[in-house]
Amino acid sequence: MKILIAASNMVHINNFHRPYIEALKAKGNEVLVMASGDGADFDIGFKKRSLSFKNLKLSYKIRDILKKEEFDVIFLHTTLAAFWVRFALRGVKRKPCVINTVHGYLFGENSGRLHNFIYLQCEKLLRRQTDHIIVMNKEDLEIATKHKLCKGRVVLSHGMGVSFKENVGEPKRLGSSPVSLAFVGEISRRKNQLFLVKALKHLENCSLTLVGDGDGREEIEEYVKKQGLNDRVFITGFTKEAYEYILGCDIYVSASEIEGLPFNIMEAMYLQKPIIASRIKGHIDLLPDSALFTPHNVDEYVHLVKSTLEFKNVEYSVEEYKLARVMQENMDIYTDLIGKIN
Repeated sequence: MKILIAASNMVHINNFHRPYIEALKAKGNEVLVMASGDGADFDIGFKKRSLSFKNLKLSYKIRDILKKEEFDVIFLHTTLAAFWVRFALRGVKRKPCVINTVHGYLFGENSGRLHNFIYLQCEKLLRRQTDHIIVMNKEDLEIATKHKLCKGRVVLSHGMGVSFKENVGEPKRLGSSPVSLAFVGEISRRKNQLFLVKALKHLENCSLTLVGDGDGREEIEEYVKKQGLNDRVFITGFTKEAYEYILGCDIYVSASEIEGLPFNIMEAMYLQKPIIASRIKGHIDLLPDSALFTPHNVDEYVHLVKSTLEFKNVEYSVEEYKLARVMQENMDIYTDLIGKIN
């Protein structure tokens, strides 16, 4: 069987899909990768802005590849690649089986009406090029089912699985504040770290460590400098020691606006840290309601931080999200949707 796995970039492929690629190859399948970056069989330089004219031009290149290669199955990941590969398929006569794995629709209950309308219409436009959908949270399951965003079935899974780090080093803690808060992930408006920074004015005994990097870093650094928060807000940049920073914090926090099934929350659960997160899809699927606050509501967030400090004892189970278990679940889903894979 000839299989294509497509995602926006090779970082995503290497972080989430490498074990699946190897497992599919081990079964005798030919597996090729389409993404942006070194290591891709088809290096497609997707532009981050989904509806960029440059992506439209790239769709013709993608179409030529799909016509020439004649794949039996296409596994789609990330909104960007999923849209443009399916868009290109509209001009291909020999149709493969297309499974779109949704890592979190970029619309939902907490998105604006215009934003929701545009992204939903894009999905409706391509439903004929989508055989099946795999989602990672209940809200996306409801969206895909309600709006019939594929020709076949919509299936809920436990994500892609997490390879939890077994040998965690010494806890890392930045700053001298009595209480340390931390978040791990790309620094962006969607992850909404600026909310966490601004909330510090109501949490005078707290510091915040942002583990990661991204397009939103400069905006946060400017705000931190302007507000004189340099001794309370720390940005590590990219690091392989994310677990150690989670382990070193008192409370793990997230104000993200949209998620699928976030690895960072599962990693904090694995390390048994108290967690406070925005009440959005993905977070709702992982955490009890008592750990959640209304998105952008500073008062609720601050109240949760203060109350969590008094009741730190937590106990989470992550067994159902471990890679080996989830990978078998997904391979069974693939077989169920498209028949035996060799």
